[in-house]
Amino acid sequence: MNSFCKIALVAFSIVLFGCAPRVPNFFVEPTWTEKPTNVFVVYTEPVIENQDDLEDDLEDYAENFDKWFNPELKKYLDLFARNTVQFTLTKADSSQIVPDTAEIQDTSMIVPAFKGMEGDGVYLVLSNIVFSRREDSYMHHGFQTTMPNTNQIMNGDNINNYYTENALWVSSDYAFYDAKTGDRLAFGRQSQRSRFTYAMTTGDWEKCVKGLAKKILLRTPLLNR
Repeated sequence: MNSFCKIALVAFSIVLFGCAPRVPNFFVEPTWTEKPTNVFVVYTEPVIENQDDLEDDLEDYAENFDKWFNPELKKYLDLFARNTVQFTLTKADSSQIVPDTAEIQDTSMIVPAFKGMEGDGVYLVLSNIVFSRREDSYMHHGFQTTMPNTNQIMNGDNINNYYTENALWVSSDYAFYDAKTGDRLAFGRQSQRSRFTYAMTTGDWEKCVKGLAKKILLRTPLLNR
């Protein structure tokens, strides 16, 4: 097979598989169109799988991560809602948040619910918040690359590019509820990463929380574009 045919085959594969349908990872009720005045955010204690990084980057909060996480999450929720909503954040005991399930296109998802909802307004419930460091390895076949942390192996006319990517990740299950009716307004699971080349910094933790906050508000009336 000549080089032109190889390139054409790869291009066709990208088009073919790139168009495959992707199951959404969140859902918002189409009827939820009115922006609430108050949103009560309740969440379980975040899990930190990379405690050593936390001690290096956020040393003052290594023993009390919530003291950093709570105002950081509120800062970005306020930012993306353009300070038009009053967010009240509270860490809840895990016994107060119960798991439920919902489906998106026949795919089952965990949906957290809060036992103590009361009054008016909207509740945002978050659970299974996990921070972790990951090193992912990738291989690209048939292309040269100048990406960092890359190894190239020649195989005849082919080039196999292997590279690694270091990143801090955060993920969370979440759901919005109408406090008065108990109706679920939206739900999903979101993840956010912050890539770094050599060493993780405080900025990576901030980027993860910022990205998570924005993704949680996607397609809701809370997100001011």
